[in-house]
Amino acid sequence: MGKKKIVIYSILAIILILMAYFGYKFYQLIHDNKKINNEINKIKDEVVIEDTVPDKKEDDDKTDDTYVEPKLPLDFQKLRSLNSDTVGWIRIDHTNIDYPIVKTNNNTYYLNHSFYKESNVNGWIFENASNSSAFDDENTIIFGHNTNAKTMFSELKDIYNGNLGNDIMVNIYLENKILSYKVFSVYLENPNNTSNISKYTNSEIIKYMVNKSKLKIGANVSEEDKIITLSTCNNVTNDRLVLHAKLI
Repeated sequence: MGKKKIVIYSILAIILILMAYFGYKFYQLIHDNKKINNEINKIKDEVVIEDTVPDKKEDDDKTDDTYVEPKLPLDFQKLRSLNSDTVGWIRIDHTNIDYPIVKTNNNTYYLNHSFYKESNVNGWIFENASNSSAFDDENTIIFGHNTNAKTMFSELKDIYNGNLGNDIMVNIYLENKILSYKVFSVYLENPNNTSNISKYTNSEIIKYMVNKSKLKIGANVSEEDKIITLSTCNNVTNDRLVLHAKLI
Protein backbone atom coordinates (compact mmCIF):
# COMPACT_ATOMS: atom_id res chain seq x y z
CA MET A 1 0.00 0.00 0.00
CA GLY A 2 1.39 3.40 -0.98
CA LYS A 3 2.04 6.19 1.48
CA LYS A 4 -0.74 8.27 -0.07
CA LYS A 5 -3.33 5.56 0.56
CA ILE A 6 -2.10 5.12 4.13
CA VAL A 7 -2.58 8.83 4.78
CA ILE A 8 -6.08 8.78 3.23
CA TYR A 9 -7.13 5.72 5.24
CA SER A 10 -5.72 7.26 8.40
CA ILE A 11 -7.71 10.45 7.85
CA LEU A 12 -10.88 8.46 7.16
CA ALA A 13 -10.32 6.42 10.32
CA ILE A 14 -9.92 9.59 12.37
CA ILE A 15 -13.10 11.07 10.85
CA LEU A 16 -15.05 7.90 11.64
CA ILE A 17 -13.76 7.85 15.22
CA LEU A 18 -14.73 11.52 15.68
CA MET A 19 -18.17 10.89 14.19
CA ALA A 20 -18.71 7.97 16.53
CA TYR A 21 -17.50 9.99 19.53
CA PHE A 22 -19.71 13.03 18.86
CA GLY A 23 -22.61 10.77 17.94
CA TYR A 24 -22.30 9.07 21.32
CA LYS A 25 -22.05 12.44 23.10
CA PHE A 26 -25.18 13.66 21.35
CA TYR A 27 -27.05 10.48 22.28
CA GLN A 28 -25.86 10.81 25.89
CA LEU A 29 -27.04 14.44 26.00
CA ILE A 30 -30.52 13.59 24.71
CA HIS A 31 -30.74 10.58 27.03
CA ASP A 32 -29.62 12.56 30.10
CA ASN A 33 -31.93 15.48 29.31
CA LYS A 34 -34.92 13.14 29.17
CA LYS A 35 -33.81 11.35 32.31
CA ILE A 36 -33.31 14.54 34.32
CA ASN A 37 -36.77 15.84 33.39
CA ASN A 38 -38.30 12.52 34.47
CA GLU A 39 -36.42 12.77 37.79
CA ILE A 40 -37.62 16.34 38.39
CA ASN A 41 -41.25 15.32 37.87
CA LYS A 42 -40.84 12.25 40.06
CA ILE A 43 -39.35 14.25 42.94
CA LYS A 44 -42.13 16.84 42.84
CA ASP A 45 -44.81 14.15 42.72
CA GLU A 46 -43.36 12.59 45.86
CA VAL A 47 -42.51 15.58 48.06
CA VAL A 48 -44.55 18.66 47.08
CA ILE A 49 -47.65 18.95 49.28
CA GLU A 50 -50.52 21.42 49.54
CA ASP A 51 -50.08 24.62 51.55
CA THR A 52 -52.23 24.13 54.63
CA VAL A 53 -53.36 27.66 55.46
CA PRO A 54 -56.25 27.57 57.98
CA ASP A 55 -59.60 28.69 56.58
CA LYS A 56 -60.51 32.11 57.97
CA LYS A 57 -64.12 31.17 58.79
CA GLU A 58 -63.06 28.03 60.62
CA ASP A 59 -60.36 29.94 62.47
CA ASP A 60 -62.65 32.73 63.76
CA ASP A 61 -63.74 30.79 66.86
CA LYS A 62 -60.30 29.37 67.63
CA THR A 63 -58.10 30.65 70.43
CA ASP A 64 -54.37 31.25 70.08
CA ASP A 65 -53.81 27.87 71.76
CA THR A 66 -55.59 26.01 68.97
CA TYR A 67 -54.21 27.94 66.01
CA VAL A 68 -52.22 25.74 63.64
CA GLU A 69 -49.34 27.38 61.76
CA PRO A 70 -49.24 26.79 57.98
CA LYS A 71 -46.90 23.98 57.07
CA LEU A 72 -44.11 24.20 54.57
CA PRO A 73 -45.29 22.90 51.17
CA LEU A 74 -42.61 20.22 51.08
CA ASP A 75 -42.17 16.87 52.80
CA PHE A 76 -38.57 17.16 54.00
CA GLN A 77 -38.61 13.78 55.67
CA LYS A 78 -39.48 12.21 52.33
CA LEU A 79 -36.88 14.36 50.56
CA ARG A 80 -34.12 13.17 52.84
CA SER A 81 -35.23 9.59 52.45
CA LEU A 82 -34.69 10.03 48.71
CA ASN A 83 -31.32 11.75 49.18
CA SER A 84 -29.74 12.32 52.58
CA ASP A 85 -27.61 15.14 51.09
CA THR A 86 -30.71 17.37 50.84
CA VAL A 87 -30.37 20.70 52.69
CA GLY A 88 -33.23 22.73 51.21
CA TRP A 89 -35.28 23.68 48.19
CA ILE A 90 -34.95 26.68 45.86
CA ARG A 91 -37.74 28.43 43.95
CA ILE A 92 -37.62 31.51 41.72
CA ASP A 93 -41.00 32.73 40.48
CA HIS A 94 -41.66 32.79 36.74
CA THR A 95 -38.81 30.36 36.07
CA ASN A 96 -38.34 26.59 36.05
CA ILE A 97 -35.93 26.91 38.98
CA ASP A 98 -37.81 24.79 41.50
CA TYR A 99 -35.52 22.06 42.88
CA PRO A 100 -34.15 20.48 46.02
CA ILE A 101 -30.68 21.67 47.00
CA VAL A 102 -28.07 19.09 47.94
CA LYS A 103 -24.70 19.41 49.62
CA THR A 104 -21.74 17.11 50.05
CA ASN A 105 -18.11 17.45 51.14
CA ASN A 106 -16.89 18.61 47.71
CA ASN A 107 -17.97 20.80 44.80
CA THR A 108 -17.46 18.22 42.07
CA TYR A 109 -19.76 15.26 42.72
CA TYR A 110 -23.02 16.97 41.75
CA LEU A 111 -21.52 18.48 38.63
CA ASN A 112 -22.25 15.18 36.90
CA HIS A 113 -24.65 13.35 39.24
CA SER A 114 -28.40 13.81 39.58
CA PHE A 115 -30.49 14.04 42.74
CA TYR A 116 -30.73 10.24 42.74
CA LYS A 117 -26.92 10.06 42.56
CA GLU A 118 -26.93 8.66 39.05
CA SER A 119 -24.44 9.79 36.42
CA ASN A 120 -25.92 12.67 34.41
CA VAL A 121 -24.28 15.49 32.44
CA ASN A 122 -26.86 17.95 33.79
CA GLY A 123 -25.71 17.46 37.37
CA TRP A 124 -27.85 18.99 40.14
CA ILE A 125 -28.30 22.15 42.21
CA PHE A 126 -25.84 22.03 45.11
CA GLU A 127 -24.67 24.23 47.95
CA ASN A 128 -21.01 25.17 48.31
CA ALA A 129 -19.25 22.52 50.41
CA SER A 130 -17.77 25.07 52.83
CA ASN A 131 -21.10 26.80 53.54
CA SER A 132 -23.42 26.09 56.45
CA SER A 133 -26.48 23.97 55.70
CA ALA A 134 -28.46 26.41 57.86
CA PHE A 135 -27.91 29.19 55.30
CA ASP A 136 -26.61 31.48 58.04
CA ASP A 137 -23.25 32.42 56.53
CA GLU A 138 -22.53 35.94 55.30
CA ASN A 139 -22.70 34.62 51.73
CA THR A 140 -24.17 31.22 50.87
CA ILE A 141 -23.21 30.00 47.39
CA ILE A 142 -25.34 27.66 45.27
CA PHE A 143 -24.07 26.12 42.04
CA GLY A 144 -25.89 24.62 39.07
CA HIS A 145 -25.32 23.98 35.37
CA ASN A 146 -26.69 26.12 32.56
CA THR A 147 -28.19 23.22 30.61
CA ASN A 148 -29.62 23.12 27.10
CA ALA A 149 -32.66 21.31 28.50
CA LYS A 150 -33.85 24.48 30.27
CA THR A 151 -33.27 22.83 33.63
CA MET A 152 -31.07 23.58 36.64
CA PHE A 153 -29.85 27.21 36.46
CA SER A 154 -30.36 27.69 32.70
CA GLU A 155 -33.07 30.32 33.25
CA LEU A 156 -30.79 32.62 35.23
CA LYS A 157 -29.93 34.04 31.82
CA ASP A 158 -33.52 35.31 31.56
CA ILE A 159 -32.90 37.36 34.69
CA TYR A 160 -29.55 38.55 33.35
CA ASN A 161 -31.18 39.59 30.06
CA GLY A 162 -33.81 41.60 31.95
CA ASN A 163 -36.72 39.42 30.85
CA LEU A 164 -38.12 39.19 34.39
CA GLY A 165 -37.72 42.83 35.40
CA ASN A 166 -35.96 44.12 38.51
CA ASP A 167 -38.23 42.86 41.29
CA ILE A 168 -37.10 39.24 41.60
CA MET A 169 -37.39 37.05 44.69
CA VAL A 170 -35.54 33.84 45.48
CA ASN A 171 -37.16 31.59 48.09
CA ILE A 172 -35.17 28.99 49.99
CA TYR A 173 -37.24 26.39 51.82
CA LEU A 174 -35.55 24.80 54.82
CA GLU A 175 -37.07 22.14 57.02
CA ASN A 176 -38.54 24.58 59.52
CA LYS A 177 -38.63 27.95 57.77
CA ILE A 178 -38.68 29.85 54.50
CA LEU A 179 -35.96 32.37 53.65
CA SER A 180 -36.88 35.05 51.10
CA TYR A 181 -34.15 36.92 49.23
CA LYS A 182 -34.42 39.90 46.90
CA VAL A 183 -32.09 39.93 43.90
CA PHE A 184 -29.81 42.98 43.86
CA SER A 185 -27.17 42.06 41.30
CA VAL A 186 -26.60 39.83 38.26
CA TYR A 187 -23.60 39.90 35.93
CA LEU A 188 -20.96 37.94 34.05
CA GLU A 189 -17.73 37.24 35.92
CA ASN A 190 -14.28 35.96 35.05
CA PRO A 191 -14.07 32.48 36.66
CA ASN A 192 -10.62 33.37 38.02
CA ASN A 193 -12.20 35.97 40.32
CA THR A 194 -13.53 34.06 43.32
CA SER A 195 -13.89 36.87 45.86
CA ASN A 196 -17.63 37.04 45.18
CA ILE A 197 -18.15 33.33 45.79
CA SER A 198 -16.57 33.28 49.25
CA LYS A 199 -18.77 32.72 52.29
CA TYR A 200 -17.32 35.91 53.76
CA THR A 201 -18.15 39.44 52.67
CA ASN A 202 -17.03 42.96 53.48
CA SER A 203 -17.96 46.47 52.36
CA GLU A 204 -15.66 46.33 49.32
CA ILE A 205 -17.06 43.00 48.11
CA ILE A 206 -20.63 44.25 48.56
CA LYS A 207 -19.79 47.43 46.65
CA TYR A 208 -18.26 45.34 43.86
CA MET A 209 -21.38 43.13 43.64
CA VAL A 210 -23.72 46.14 43.40
CA ASN A 211 -21.63 48.09 40.88
CA LYS A 212 -20.98 45.05 38.68
CA SER A 213 -24.68 44.33 38.11
CA LYS A 214 -26.04 44.52 34.57
CA LEU A 215 -29.47 45.32 36.00
CA LYS A 216 -29.55 48.68 37.76
CA ILE A 217 -31.75 47.72 40.68
CA GLY A 218 -30.58 50.39 43.12
CA ALA A 219 -30.79 48.07 46.12
CA ASN A 220 -29.63 49.09 49.57
CA VAL A 221 -27.20 46.34 50.62
CA SER A 222 -24.63 46.32 53.42
CA GLU A 223 -22.10 43.87 54.83
CA GLU A 224 -24.56 43.15 57.66
CA ASP A 225 -26.98 41.56 55.19
CA LYS A 226 -27.11 37.80 54.67
CA ILE A 227 -26.60 37.02 50.99
CA ILE A 228 -27.04 34.08 48.66
CA THR A 229 -25.08 33.77 45.43
CA LEU A 230 -26.21 31.63 42.50
CA SER A 231 -23.46 30.70 40.06
CA THR A 232 -23.64 28.98 36.68
CA CYS A 233 -21.74 28.84 33.39
CA ASN A 234 -22.56 31.32 30.63
CA ASN A 235 -22.25 28.89 27.66
CA VAL A 236 -21.63 31.76 25.23
CA THR A 237 -18.33 32.87 26.76
CA ASN A 238 -16.04 31.35 29.38
CA ASP A 239 -17.49 33.69 32.00
CA ARG A 240 -19.64 32.68 34.93
CA LEU A 241 -23.16 34.07 35.30
CA VAL A 242 -23.51 35.22 38.89
CA LEU A 243 -26.60 36.39 40.76
CA HIS A 244 -26.71 37.87 44.27
CA ALA A 245 -29.76 38.32 46.51
CA LYS A 246 -30.10 39.60 50.07
CA LEU A 247 -32.25 38.18 52.86
CA ILE A 248 -35.25 40.36 53.60
